[in-house]
Amino acid sequence: MSTLIRPARPEDAALLPAIERSAGALFRAAPGLEWIADDAVMSEADHLRLIAQGTSWVAQASDQLCGFLCAERFEDALHVRELAVDAGHQRMGIGRALVQAACGHAWAAGLAAVTLTTFRDLAWNAPWYARLGFREVQAMPGSRLHAVLAAEASHGLPVERRVAMRLHRAPDA
Repeated sequence: MSTLIRPARPEDAALLPAIERSAGALFRAAPGLEWIADDAVMSEADHLRLIAQGTSWVAQASDQLCGFLCAERFEDALHVRELAVDAGHQRMGIGRALVQAACGHAWAAGLAAVTLTTFRDLAWNAPWYARLGFREVQAMPGSRLHAVLAAEASHGLPVERRVAMRLHRAPDA
């Protein structure tokens, strides 16, 4: 089955929360993080805002959406807000393709990096992003990444398990 990665369109926004819920089911097997599987997902309104900014991509298999990546531009970086692949389409390279689309957009826009925050100890989080070239960075007090991590902590995510990561643009990109 071939999968098309394309920019998200406004009519896609209503379908994306269900994909995030499906992807979140993985957390049911993550000790101490099971609650995330039932936690709130990004709203349709948030998706529409990022789609309007041109920083949201979807994966489409046949005529069904099966994944998305939404990001937000901050100064010299594109920050990944959410990457989700429907449970029935995971481990097929869709997440990698979505990350590559976002990075391609960032490099074409002349941005210096792509950033994100994720769980340090879950195989499908920091170790997976590290295989794509992302590296852990110190989120210095006062920085945007520090503020993101602090906001996550205020929503109940365990600080000691979270990490900020950055992929720098290659000199020839």
